[in-house]
Amino acid sequence: CVLVCFFFSFFVFFFLMIRRPPRSTLFPYTTLFRSAIGGIYFALLRLTSCKRIERSRIAKILIIRIDGIGDLILSTPAIKAVRNTFPDAQIHLLVSEYAKDLVMHNPDLNKVLIHKKDVVAGNYDLAIALHPGMLQNRLAFRSGAEWRVGYTGWGGGFFLTHKLKDDRAVRVRHEVESALEVVKEAGCEIKDKKPEVSVTEEGERFAEIFFQKNDLMPDNLIVVIHPGARQEYIRWGEEGFAGVADELIKQNAKVILVGDKEEKQLLEETGSLMKGKPLFATGLRLTQLISIIKRSDLFIGNSTGPMHIAAALQVPVVAVFGPVHPLDSYKEWGPWGGGHIVVSKYPDCPECHPTDCKTFECMRLITVQDVMNAVRVQSGRIRECSVKAWK
Repeated sequence: CVLVCFFFSFFVFFFLMIRRPPRSTLFPYTTLFRSAIGGIYFALLRLTSCKRIERSRIAKILIIRIDGIGDLILSTPAIKAVRNTFPDAQIHLLVSEYAKDLVMHNPDLNKVLIHKKDVVAGNYDLAIALHPGMLQNRLAFRSGAEWRVGYTGWGGGFFLTHKLKDDRAVRVRHEVESALEVVKEAGCEIKDKKPEVSVTEEGERFAEIFFQKNDLMPDNLIVVIHPGARQEYIRWGEEGFAGVADELIKQNAKVILVGDKEEKQLLEETGSLMKGKPLFATGLRLTQLISIIKRSDLFIGNSTGPMHIAAALQVPVVAVFGPVHPLDSYKEWGPWGGGHIVVSKYPDCPECHPTDCKTFECMRLITVQDVMNAVRVQSGRIRECSVKAWK
């Protein structure tokens, strides 16, 4: 009977783990059920015992960050903290395909692994999942690491040996801080909180040619505008960005509208609403986008990866934010560091749930004048050679 119960529980657990979580109103309950079954199973096999992390025994480390561009950028201080604490260890980072160029030349890493392409071998000593999730925690377990650190949110906490409660919706803090809390749990010392992105020779060549072709000179005021965003509820309207771009062109600025290949139509629509003539840079690789932004004097955009690229490159940012929900607000996802401005309006939405919103009132309330007021403030933080272009 004991053997039958054991094997039955194993197959139930295996079935639940390989299935993707259903996207429905039952998702939270399904996650709890999966976590309960997994927790019991792992407890029986004593796979989650929390033993003190022994630094002297750690020679190979896996860091997991398989979500977005901005998420990965905001995790680079945590990656540096791991390197500073384990200077002689082999450190591998598992990332998504589309974000890999951000860290391919990161000096704190020995190897970059691509999620769904590279196999996570079971020979690591320490695995660190920087973001909550069943998949991330399961990958930490598959690494074979004796010590596995991460958040319990969204299930899969039983895969970990060292767990942090996912309380971001209650104890609101920036994503940089959330990632640093994970590596601190792994015994890492925090000395530097500055995000980084990799600048490549290929990207620099592309940007140089782009600037030459469009007669962009060092004394021009270069403003990069990214009107796109993956989620509609964090995307300010094309009319707004078009109005801001026109105001900037009137003040002798050179405006570059940037976006990936999926955003080509959005950029064209934004340009069609303008009276002035912007430059377009569409279908860019991340390496190319980084070098274009690096050469700019000001970045304007929504809560997106390119905005975090600009902030990491210390380009002054004007970021447009709408939702006040803790997991979407500027308090967690705003541009990191000094010298940036967030433009936001707060309608009477005490229980903000962006995915259920139909009106996006918080975004519609933001005007061209609101953004231009922020742009004028930023004029004092722009390179001295460009200040003369401002009125």
